[in-house]
Amino acid sequence: MIMLMLLTFILGIFIVLRQFWPVRNLEYIDYQVFLRQERDFRQYKVIDIRDATDYMANPTPDTINISLGRLAFTWEKYLLREDNVIIMSPGMLQSKKAVRILRKHGFECIYVMK
Repeated sequence: MIMLMLLTFILGIFIVLRQFWPVRNLEYIDYQVFLRQERDFRQYKVIDIRDATDYMANPTPDTINISLGRLAFTWEKYLLREDNVIIMSPGMLQSKKAVRILRKHGFECIYVMK
């Protein structure tokens, strides 16, 4: 019983700490640079991973809204694995989670907007 509790505790610590681990080969794009060079990013699909209610209250033009909770299940409706993707998010933890989800599904060219 003690071994099971210890294993559960270690697993819980691992899950919490994994959120803070850096995602390898992840590139960031500054929002101001994105706005200045918007023409260069036309071939990219910009995904806004905020909840739908937050997105509807303050929509971002030319973005696709897929909330983080739905991303793993609905990405196929909006994206192809070959697409270049830029992720917009209110926080870095959500961005990293979205990157991990997309990489798990075979995406290679993913950027995060700062």
